[in-house]
This record gives sequence, structure tokens and C-alpha cells, in this order.
Amino acid sequence: MKKDQWVIIVIIIIGSITWTIVWDRVIKKITGYTMLQRLASFIKKWEGGLSRDPNDSASRTPAPWSYRGKTGWHTNKGVTYATFKRYAPSLGYEVTPENFFSMPDPLWLGILKKGFMKSWPLHKIDHLPRIQAVIITWAWGSGNSGAESRLARFQREEMGIKDSNITKAEIVDNFKKRVNILNEKYWFHKLCDRRLQDFKKMRSWPVHGRGWTRRLNDFRKTFG
Repeated sequence: MKKDQWVIIVIIIIGSITWTIVWDRVIKKITGYTMLQRLASFIKKWEGGLSRDPNDSASRTPAPWSYRGKTGWHTNKGVTYATFKRYAPSLGYEVTPENFFSMPDPLWLGILKKGFMKSWPLHKIDHLPRIQAVIITWAWGSGNSGAESRLARFQREEMGIKDSNITKAEIVDNFKKRVNILNEKYWFHKLCDRRLQDFKKMRSWPVHGRGWTRRLNDFRKTFG
């Protein structure tokens, strides 16, 4: 193939990628269908209602109230009682049985947005929506600190980052430097593979492993 033909092909590929990005942003602007809404829809799809599962680590800090004659409730719609209590002062809601057991949508969404999404400088990687989705779902499932330690370990082991103390901001910066629109899908699936490996190491894998795997597979399909 002649040199000028290669130039034309490269120009077409770059133009196609650029158009895809621009069009995607235009659609989001028109519909208002943001990453927050996509994640909220996905998380709600997979989170159940109230839980008092003793195999869940959240059972160590249950709500101090009974509901329907039972105690030990520790999670509602994926929000643990500890998380619910932690963000009450900053989000302006009261720590009451009514708020925890009903978990109104505005309250739930506020926790997702301000408690998790705002904890990471995700605006730096708006061009990497798959990586954004990974960060937030890991934070939602493992807590911000848990996601920070797991993502830092991933970057050290899989991306060659030479740093013994990688912060949340540095995690985002590292993704920005090493991931682009051409290899984002590759890194997205590498991260999903790592998530599955981490799941299998958990003590409750025999109990929850099948459900976690289905959810992860749906996550790949939805955001990959």
C-alpha cells in the first residue's frame, strides 16, 4: 500500500474517532444522560432493598432500630448504615429510621454523587467514561478507601507505577497519562478481570460469588 493511501486511512480513522467523541457529547448535552445517571441506573438495577445478611461485612455496624419486628438491618439499596450516618451532616439529612428504611431517591442519589463521585477528580478523565465507571463502582462496593488501595495495587502491578503510596488524585492522573480512547477498552476489561480476582479472595465468595459474577458481567456489557 502506498504512503499516501496510509495517510488517508489514518486521517479517516482519526476523523471517525473524533466524530464519535463529539457526537457522544452532543447526545449527552441534548438528553442530559450523564455518567451519574448511567451509574445510578445500573447500581439501582443490581442493589436490593433492605438487608440484614450476616455474611456481609456491613453487619458489624447495623442500624440501631428494628423494622418489621426484626433488628440487624445494615444496608438499604446498597447504602450501609455506616455510610448513611457518615454523610448525613454534609448532605443535610437526619439520621432517622424513616430516612434509612425508606431511603428516598434524592437522599440515595446525593450519597452516590457527593459521597463517592465527588471524592475523585473524575472531571480529569471525562474522555474515559469506562474508567470513570470502574472507579465509582469499585468505590461504591468497597468504599472510597478500599477502591483507592485496590486501584493503587492494580496500577503498581499491571501498569508499572513505581509509587508505594498512590492517592486518589494520583490514581486518576495515572489513568489520564496511560489510558486513551484507543486502549481504554483494553484497560477496562483488565480492571474487570482484576475485580473478579479480588471477589474470589473474599470470604463470602462461596455465598455471593455467583451474584457478583452476574453483576460484573452485566457491568462489562453495559459500560464496555
